[in-house]
Amino acid sequence: MMKKWRYGWLFPLVLAACLGGLSAWLGRISEVDVEEVVLNPKEPQYAMNGIDGKRFDESGRLKENLSAQSAWQLPKSDDVYFSQPQLSLYDKGSLLYDVSSEEARYNTDNRKVWFEKNVVLTKNADARRPAGVLKTGSLMVDTQTEIAQTDEPVVYQYGQSHGTANGLTYDHKQGLLNLPSRVKAIIYDPQNP
Repeated sequence: MMKKWRYGWLFPLVLAACLGGLSAWLGRISEVDVEEVVLNPKEPQYAMNGIDGKRFDESGRLKENLSAQSAWQLPKSDDVYFSQPQLSLYDKGSLLYDVSSEEARYNTDNRKVWFEKNVVLTKNADARRPAGVLKTGSLMVDTQTEIAQTDEPVVYQYGQSHGTANGLTYDHKQGLLNLPSRVKAIIYDPQNP
C-alpha cells in the first residue's frame, strides 16, 4: 500500500510539467513577428480607375458627387489626386454647379479641391441667380463653405454679362462674384435692359 502512495504524486507532477512545456512551446510557435514595411512616399499607396464617389446630406439627399478617370493617394498623405475629375455640388438635391478639369487634388481633412489645367465651372440658373460659366487655369473649391477662388486669369459669363479678369472669388451662399483686378466686362442689368 505504501508503494501506491509514493508513486501517486508522480503522475500529477509529470502531467503539470508536460502541460507547462507544451504551453510554452505553443506560445513560442504561435508568436507572429510583425515587420512594418515602409512604403515609397513617391509611389501610390492606393490607385483606382473609373471612380464615382457620392456624399449625402443629413436627410439622405445627394450633396456632392466626385467622379474621375483615375485617382491615387500617396502614403501618409491626406491628399487624393485625380485625372479628368468632375465635381458636382448639390443643395437639397438640386444641382448647384459642376467643376471639371484635367487634374485635381482633394484634401480629405479640410474637404477642399484644387482643380488644375483647363478648369470649367458651370453654375445652373436658380430662382434668384442666372446661369454662369467660368474658365481658368486653376481653381480651389471649398466644399464646406461653397467658395471657389483663383488668382489665375479667368473668362466668365454670368447670365448675359461676360468678361475677363485676373483672379476671382465666388461665394455661392451669398451669390457674390468678386473680380479683384484687371476686369474687362460687359455687365447686363436684367432690371434695366
